[in-house]
Amino acid sequence: MSNHIFLDDFIYVRKALESHPLLLNSDKREQFGNLVQNVEHAIIDYNSLIDALTKVTMFFQDGHTNIELPYTTEDMCLNIPCKWQKELFILTDNYRNIPAGAVIISVEGRPVSELLSFAETRIPHENIYLVKSRTTEYPYKNYHLFSAMNLEIMFGKKEFYTITFSVNGECVEKQCSLVRYDGFLDFSQKPFIDYEIAEDRMILHLRECIYNEEYKQTLQKITELCNEKNLIALELDLSENMGGNSQVIEEFIHFTQVDTYRRYEMIEFSSGSPVCVSSRETVVINQKKSLLFPKNIYCRVSNATFSSARTFAVTLKDNGIATIIGEPTGGKPCSYGMPKRDVTPNFKIRFRVSGALFLRPNSELDAEEALVPDKKEAESNY
Repeated sequence: MSNHIFLDDFIYVRKALESHPLLLNSDKREQFGNLVQNVEHAIIDYNSLIDALTKVTMFFQDGHTNIELPYTTEDMCLNIPCKWQKELFILTDNYRNIPAGAVIISVEGRPVSELLSFAETRIPHENIYLVKSRTTEYPYKNYHLFSAMNLEIMFGKKEFYTITFSVNGECVEKQCSLVRYDGFLDFSQKPFIDYEIAEDRMILHLRECIYNEEYKQTLQKITELCNEKNLIALELDLSENMGGNSQVIEEFIHFTQVDTYRRYEMIEFSSGSPVCVSSRETVVINQKKSLLFPKNIYCRVSNATFSSARTFAVTLKDNGIATIIGEPTGGKPCSYGMPKRDVTPNFKIRFRVSGALFLRPNSELDAEEALVPDKKEAESNY
């Protein structure tokens, strides 16, 4: 197969990347051009194409600008149910007689910290927390870190890989064989919104930012319950939320007791020049509902909280509406978004390129790498 077909796909993505706000709003264009020249000459087959596309999308340090690796049920991986918890890489379910909660120590003798460093070179990200989330949770429940492709890059092609676990302080080695991807390609089948009452507080789980009648009716319902039962606090759980429609934010704020608030600033670049769509300097009068949430509002976030969910949490934080609990967000508070989705002409590789810059309401905190909790979990007593 001629390498022109691979180069055509690369050039297609490169041209799309040239409209990214970073290149239109900074002096990075020459640096990007140098990177393109360095990687383009190495494209000779499909794997080198994927490698080149990975490197050029990594340049933007933008979680919304990336290629979506085309995993299918024909591809292979180590189907190990796992997740990062701070510095530990743990099993989330039993695996080959290893109990859930066991810690993954190493792969082929290399500590998991080295695997995370490798992932930083392969996954477009805004901070290390997004890398941790995306090693196991995006774009599918694909255990990206344990894909056959990445395992082969790190350790060479093998029939099995030796994983070392820590079980109650004892090291246990398992020789793990590759299996085909299966149903865990799919996202969680949990409802996008539900709620529960725990003692004197309401917990609202929002797993995706979907703005519809069900969302609006649920906010109304939990407000009525909070007032009927004299609940003293509301916890908005965004810990499993990777984004969606930002309209959910203002609908939520209308049920809070704040008199005024500031929105994110959105600067759009689709015309090739910056256009300010909304300004963070604008003070918005809150159109309050007749019934309101309790005064004490907490917002739970995690490494998986990204995109519009991150925007939601930061807006509540910067306007003094909620106390942040949980773990640092995968999304950087000031970042790019509104990606345009596309697919390459030959190999049909899906990719995204951001079209807007978003700046948090509180400009004094622009430099923050993540939205971090205000207090430790043990201190979050309502």
